[in-house]
Amino acid sequence: MGVYYVPFLISMFLPFVLLAVWKSEGRGAGVFAAVIFGVSLAFNAWGAYQYLTSDLGKTLHVAYLTYGNAGEIFGVIVDEVSVLMGLVTMIVAFLVSLYAIDYMSEKHSANPLKEGKGKFFALLGVLVASTMVFIYGTNLVQFIVFLEIIALALDDLINTYGNASLDSLKAYLVLNLAVVLMIISFFVLGSGQALYKLGSVSESAKHTAFVLIAFAAFAMSSQFFFYSWLPKSTKGPVPVSALIHSVSVVSLGILLMLRFIQFGGKYEDLFYILAVFSVLMVVLMMFYYPIQSDLKTLIAYSTIGQAAIGFMTLAYAAYGSSIGLQVATYQVINHAFVKALAFLTAGAMGYSLGTTNMAKIKGFAKSLPAVSVSWFLAMFGLAGVLPLGMFFSKAYETMTNAHAPGVFSWLLPLLILFEAAILLVVVMVWFRRIFFGPEISPQPAVSPTKLMYFAMLVLIIAGTVSPWITLSVVSKIGFIAG
Repeated sequence: MGVYYVPFLISMFLPFVLLAVWKSEGRGAGVFAAVIFGVSLAFNAWGAYQYLTSDLGKTLHVAYLTYGNAGEIFGVIVDEVSVLMGLVTMIVAFLVSLYAIDYMSEKHSANPLKEGKGKFFALLGVLVASTMVFIYGTNLVQFIVFLEIIALALDDLINTYGNASLDSLKAYLVLNLAVVLMIISFFVLGSGQALYKLGSVSESAKHTAFVLIAFAAFAMSSQFFFYSWLPKSTKGPVPVSALIHSVSVVSLGILLMLRFIQFGGKYEDLFYILAVFSVLMVVLMMFYYPIQSDLKTLIAYSTIGQAAIGFMTLAYAAYGSSIGLQVATYQVINHAFVKALAFLTAGAMGYSLGTTNMAKIKGFAKSLPAVSVSWFLAMFGLAGVLPLGMFFSKAYETMTNAHAPGVFSWLLPLLILFEAAILLVVVMVWFRRIFFGPEISPQPAVSPTKLMYFAMLVLIIAGTVSPWITLSVVSKIGFIAG
């Protein structure tokens, strides 16, 4: 086949080894986690290199486990989507784990962590491993099982500091709602629940399942009517938020919808479901952006807005355009680096200043000059300003959705531009308020460490070069006969 599945399987399952550090304490648990993520990244990069240099344009699939009438229940799909998303996930996970070695410590100004480090890194491994299995997944059973594992891991991770039990429960319940909708879809599709079997399913059953999958994806990506769980989850540690928002649950919701469109083919009714709900979500977020003063919640609401734009683009794919699949994937990849950078920047602020409430910060450029540069790049990057890659994502999304049918041909592009403009204005207002002036408040209690700075620097570089090196790969994505 021109590609070995072993590197991908190792990168998928190796992070589960971190369960061994559950009862460990101290810096060693974090160092071991970074080593495991680094090795997983190396294997994944090896597999990605083999695919991208030999089998680009092909879709490679292997079924490892089947069961009765359900058919395939565990398999691996290697194509442009899974290879790019898997590689980006492991890069971000590795950098976040490096960052977390020092961030999850007693020195943290706002949330000193005296115990539970081993449990934290063990669950982080479970989160990343389950995310990777989902990315390379080939069937609903696989998606259901590993989404449930993700939900269980997040139930503890979000409440790491013991201050977010209700918020972690809310996330758990919403993700389990997605699981229930997917289970119903499983019974509707029968043996057609495997992506490659969708072509054998009746049109009525497939359409019913697609609607259920759409709302499951909405729940995962914090869309209507489920958007409130994601901002609340930011009470958890920043490394967890960075993964949830950039490469894990939110991105997996978009991936879930993308896969069913990619394998299920054109479905015009789904276009209107995705387009209408996405429009409503983007409009709602434009009202939320200006009233946020906490950096983490502002970033969280921007995640919801960007996910909605991703679903807009998938709506165009559902209408029959492979370009919608390509641009949606491009958006997820470029968003991942910028969003991870934004959260690690917020974490550095909280670590040093004891707060992420921007209304309480003055003279930021003088108190933490390197972090302020990261803030500038990340926040303006989220609004689509160069040099980070979301400029290109937003440009392609605007052009793509201009070809949508009817009123959506101007409504979708207009909303994408308005969303970016409003977020940019909000970011500029906060930039003016917190960066300059003679007063420095609060004074940094502790400085971010070299590891934390390193993680942010690499994300800046990755977010800048990613759009240039991934575009040719993304352009190979197309529909696959189910």
